[in-house]
Amino acid sequence: WEVLLDSGAPHGLLPVGLGARDTLRLEGKLALYGNDIDQTTTVVEADLGWLVKPQKGEFLGREVLTRQLEEGVSRKLVGFEMLGRRIARTGYPACVDGRTVGRVTSGGFGPTAGGPVAMGYVAAACARPETRLDALVRGKPHPVEVVKLPFVRQRYYRG
Repeated sequence: WEVLLDSGAPHGLLPVGLGARDTLRLEGKLALYGNDIDQTTTVVEADLGWLVKPQKGEFLGREVLTRQLEEGVSRKLVGFEMLGRRIARTGYPACVDGRTVGRVTSGGFGPTAGGPVAMGYVAAACARPETRLDALVRGKPHPVEVVKLPFVRQRYYRG
């Protein structure tokens, strides 16, 4: 740790905390286990279907994932652009006409995106970009728009 900090000091290297990590991963659509993905989520629902290669052989869950790739899923991970200054946080409901259609899994201010952003799962029928929903922020509806992820273009290799 000290060697890393000392060697990076001339280049302006500074330690950062989990808040900075969380902001960067949210803007880049990097799922956090326990928030955006868990044992109840499939890679297809999480828009990580590119990780699955059913043609390469048998694996646990292959049948379910193959079916989801062919037939679609009932819920999808989407981006939410807040249409205002409020921030939708983890666990806040996403609603249409007062009916819950999903839930925020991660949210915060995106400095590179230029405002409050969030990710979450919504019913597949509500997952199309430009769909308008409400996020219940502290029990009050605030408008959001479904947007294509990532919020900030990725500049790394995805194999």
